[in-house]
Amino acid sequence: MIHYLLFLLLIVTIGLTFYGCKVLHVPTYKGPITERWDGKKFSNPSGNEMGDFRALMQYQLKNKRSKWDVIKNHIKPFDYKAYNHSSIYYKQINHATVLVQHAGLNILTDPVYGKRASPFSWSGPKRNRPAAIPFEDLPKIDLIVISHDHYDHLDVPTLKKLNERDTPMIYVGLGMKAYLEKFKIKNVVEMDWGDKTEQNGMSIHFLPAKHWSNRFLSPRKTLWGSWMFTTSSKTIYFAGDTGYDDHFKQIKKDFPTIDLALIPIGAYEPRFFMQHVHMAPEDAYKAHQDLASKKSFAIHWGTFQLTHEGMFDPIDELQVILDQHNDEAFHYDRQHDQYYEIK
Repeated sequence: MIHYLLFLLLIVTIGLTFYGCKVLHVPTYKGPITERWDGKKFSNPSGNEMGDFRALMQYQLKNKRSKWDVIKNHIKPFDYKAYNHSSIYYKQINHATVLVQHAGLNILTDPVYGKRASPFSWSGPKRNRPAAIPFEDLPKIDLIVISHDHYDHLDVPTLKKLNERDTPMIYVGLGMKAYLEKFKIKNVVEMDWGDKTEQNGMSIHFLPAKHWSNRFLSPRKTLWGSWMFTTSSKTIYFAGDTGYDDHFKQIKKDFPTIDLALIPIGAYEPRFFMQHVHMAPEDAYKAHQDLASKKSFAIHWGTFQLTHEGMFDPIDELQVILDQHNDEAFHYDRQHDQYYEIK
């Protein structure tokens, strides 16, 4: 029996290795050496801090993860508005996936419609709530931004379906274009921090974030970041996935008026480990203050159980902070059923 199990493990390992190398592995970026790219890996300006993995293993052995609800409510067909081009409309679909509509463009951030945040259909974090807009009800998507290549933010099957249906422009960090082209995904524009491009009168800026990347044993092979969209009337910020750092203050200097900021608040326990790459609600509130955004909206919670906190802990903890500061500018959608407008 033991020999059989060892043989089975060997077969699975070989299979995963082959599958990873041929399909999942990210090609090494070929660009010139910069302060972020040393020829082998990308890095954060403040260093690539990671938590103590041994302490994390000990924590996981001693502490059970909170039990999450499985949301089974039926999602109604989405009827989006024929909207005023000077307004911003936005709706959370799930996790970091948000539909943003402004200046005649339909934008999706980190679109994920998969059942798992994983390279495999049989393993990895499961979806705990349905997407708040069924895929077939999405309006024609003009523009997609990807913050980084982790599986809860970059879902290749979703991108392929959107590419085939709508042929949107897809904006990514350095190193990701070659990976996506392996899947015949077109219209990919690769950008470095500080780069700017234009689409239909909207400026798209790729900006810093404090995080990392990894796509099946390809750590830091692609560049992570955040995104800013600017038009003559509005400025919209998508923070992507990030730990708290000084980059929010610098972004505020470069973009003095931010009408809407999409800020991640979840996947933060245990704090001693996750603080380097994810923001807890108190960190997210500091980011909101640094950005001085007119409106901030909480994302990155309540869909995939990635860490130990409860499903609604991020918004419950955020609400305590908002009550303490009497702040109504930072909000969230507990049920994922609201469609918001900023005039």
